Amino acid sequence: MTFDDEFATDLRPSEAPTGVIVSALRWDILNDWVRYLNDNAHPDKTAEMAYVWGFINRDFGGDALRCLWSKRETNYPMFAEAVWLLHREFSEGAGSDHHPLFADLPPIPADVLFRKIASASAVAFRKLTADQMIEILRTAPQDYAAMR
Repeated sequence: MTFDDEFATDLRPSEAPTGVIVSALRWDILNDWVRYLNDNAHPDKTAEMAYVWGFINRDFGGDALRCLWSKRETNYPMFAEAVWLLHREFSEGAGSDHHPLFADLPPIPADVLFRKIASASAVAFRKLTADQMIEILRTAPQDYAAMR
């Protein structure tokens, strides 16, 4: 059996549905977070350098990240909603409301989550620096909350 992807060949990254982008990033981040929590190489899970080397610097989600940042350029409210959802699920602990895999996992500090997304995004989307991305990611959840 083959997969016919011809229908998607003309689809630009900015046209990807926000739900698809969030789902892809959600599972990549969740995978990395669980791997980090179970990794014995960094016994103090709250130490700054443990976050950096054990979690933030792990690369993930190239295509989904390109779509996320393209969405920012074409439809900022949808970008802000995606970032708000990820922040809410991972940093505010709302993920366990949606899926049992989130149950009993400690939240990811918001700054660490945003640094992780920016770190991986710097490779996938080169129009902004990682520091610029972090600043944009920090404000997006508040922007979305103000739009609601």
